[in-house]
Amino acid sequence: MLPTLRRLRLPPSVPLTREEGFLCTLLDDTCRWMQTTNPSVDVDGASRSYADLCHRPTATTPCEARIAGGWVRDKLLGLPSHDLDVSLSSMTGHHFALFLKAYLESELFPSTPLAREIQAHVPSDARISHIGKIAANPEQSKNLETATARVLGFDLDFVNLRKEVYEGTHRIPTMSFGTPLEDALRRDMTVNALFYNVHTAAIEDWTQHGLADLRDGIVRTPMDPTSTFTDDPLRILRCVRFGSRFGYTIHPDIRAALAMPASSLHTALASKVSRERFGIEVDKMLSGRDPRYALQLLSQLQLYWVVFMPPPPLSQRMGLSSDHGAHIDELVHDAPDEHAALLASDGFDSLLRGASPLWSRLPADWLARMRSPDFGAKRRLVWYTVALFPLRHLYIQAKKQPAWAGAVTISTGLKLGNRNTRDPVTCLVQAASLLSRPRLERFVPEACLTRRSTIGLLLRHPYVSQPHGDVALDNALLVALLYDLATYAPDGLDTPVAEAIVDEHAAFWAYVRDEQLSSYVHAKPLVDGRQVAAALGCDVCLLSRILPYVTAWDMDHVDDEPDRPGRCLQALQRAWEDGHMVPVSERRPRGKSS
Repeated sequence: MLPTLRRLRLPPSVPLTREEGFLCTLLDDTCRWMQTTNPSVDVDGASRSYADLCHRPTATTPCEARIAGGWVRDKLLGLPSHDLDVSLSSMTGHHFALFLKAYLESELFPSTPLAREIQAHVPSDARISHIGKIAANPEQSKNLETATARVLGFDLDFVNLRKEVYEGTHRIPTMSFGTPLEDALRRDMTVNALFYNVHTAAIEDWTQHGLADLRDGIVRTPMDPTSTFTDDPLRILRCVRFGSRFGYTIHPDIRAALAMPASSLHTALASKVSRERFGIEVDKMLSGRDPRYALQLLSQLQLYWVVFMPPPPLSQRMGLSSDHGAHIDELVHDAPDEHAALLASDGFDSLLRGASPLWSRLPADWLARMRSPDFGAKRRLVWYTVALFPLRHLYIQAKKQPAWAGAVTISTGLKLGNRNTRDPVTCLVQAASLLSRPRLERFVPEACLTRRSTIGLLLRHPYVSQPHGDVALDNALLVALLYDLATYAPDGLDTPVAEAIVDEHAAFWAYVRDEQLSSYVHAKPLVDGRQVAAALGCDVCLLSRILPYVTAWDMDHVDDEPDRPGRCLQALQRAWEDGHMVPVSERRPRGKSS
């Protein structure tokens, strides 16, 4: 759990562990060694000295190293952090990493006090790994070479202090060497713009707001938010993500900049940021500490449907469907109201936190499962179904057949995977219709079935059970419960209607558990299709309709009498002869085609 972040009492400096102290001392010593000895390293086959490679080689301006951004923030919050960004004042990240390695391998280093400390506490193979060079790539805002390496057990990114210049409508800036202030001002939030100077052991707050915002729990941009977001609209989503991660308040200036739903910033976010980046940020929100707050912030900042609406021009072909997408009844040109999704998110968050006595009406084993750390992957899918709840009856007209609008949002609008996100979320939304208001008397069995086997076959439905897609009764029934509460109990969780809905789902779960129906979800049929076809003399094309009755018979006959397969086939033959399972009018002679 994160600590209480509001009104945090910040320490006067970054509290370092022993190993972090070693690392900072090493960075400090390396800079001093470069300045005083002017060593050389091999760069692309040529020997280059420190003076050759230093961007501003003067006696009064040495190469300075600072640890930037997230590590400083997390250390001040008392959170673990092992990924460090090392910012250099006058050298590219790749060149500095080469000098760092050279210093560790120099004749001077073994005689230093730091070397003796490292020798006693750090394995020799953990001093520095292979240096990964990241070449300059202006199209990805990498105008100068950077590097990565594992040093003293920490994953480090080495990069020069940067100044950004944005041109035209592109969100990728031109970057050059900058000052600490210029580097701080280009960042997304003040709390991510703090530096730790390894030479002075001091926190540097160049924006003059970072420490106060970290103490008070505020998301604020270093510069005017309109300018910051116009340069790179992705920062809008990052502000929402960090706000929800830490429970921070969005600064009024940001709210004012995003107040109008049709503002130029919303347009810039939709047009300048790739859908892959949308998906990365949204997935971190819905997998993070407080997805409910993330959805609330998206709604408050008029961003909800910028994120969750299928992107144009697909959204212009979106319409209502009363038959699960077989036909579009009427086109819908406006974004739906997200209020129902926020209601569902309130309910889910309350359930996970145990914030309402309503949830004590649910079976303890189901509650424990939903609150378990092992439920994490399923919990993430449920949050997607909650976010996309207002789209549940909307479909997109396509060439072959209409597609559920939420699935289009996931695959095209967020560019998330089909197998790990789109398909299981689609299953859960469809399962919510199958499991809505699951009073036991609702499940009236047809001939050859009982209520027990009727419910048992429902559990085997691919919308309710997809073992490879993290879809099962626990999260499928949960989605149905949340949808029902948002639909039928919009006045809150402390109402008789909400209690009745919870009791219905609780009774259904208890029935499945007490009848041990989960053991049949993935059970193989007692007899195979070849045996069924031979016994009934039916066409093989009908087997997909008949084989469920094999499993149903198995559920309804739990005795241990001998020859269960034979008795099952006899029961199927009687049902077939009585005209059950498949209506006589829909049968055809075996081997004949229409």
